[in-house]
Amino acid sequence: MGKREFERYLKQQSSTAELEIDWDTQKDEWLNQLAQFYKQVEDFLQKYVTSGDISLTYREKTISEDPIGSYPAKEMHIQIKSKKVVLDPIGTNIIGAKGRVDMKGSAGIVKFVLVPKGSALPSVRITIAGQPVLKETQTKEETDSIEWDWKIATPPPRIKYIEVNGDSFFDSLMEVIND
Repeated sequence: MGKREFERYLKQQSSTAELEIDWDTQKDEWLNQLAQFYKQVEDFLQKYVTSGDISLTYREKTISEDPIGSYPAKEMHIQIKSKKVVLDPIGTNIIGAKGRVDMKGSAGIVKFVLVPKGSALPSVRITIAGQPVLKETQTKEETDSIEWDWKIATPPPRIKYIEVNGDSFFDSLMEVIND
């Protein structure tokens, strides 16, 4: 029984091997999505930058995430007259999202999350190694083909996602600068 039981255990472990995550690719995808988000914000603010009502600058910060390690990322600083707002990238290892950026101002914080396109609410899946895989579990190929979208996450406990567009962005901006 000892050897057969051991061989059955080995076979089970190889059939339920965990999905290997390429953390460098994960980080690169996150930084690419972050750059696209900043481009969208620049487009929203272009009229006001051109008129001189606001200015945009970037500063580098270091993000440390297990198991990715430390890496540089850009913060966007928005100067609106005497008010300052920072778009602070938090990271890619976020429960329920592929990434998060916090918009910080003197009156509070608004959270932007990178979630699957069409998401209206947070969704988390948990799998246990060594347990049978359920049919609804996604394969690596399925997760690689997900289209991502930036959304505004409302505060807990009833978190909802709001589409990021010009109006919702400016509403968020006003929320963090209106003391």
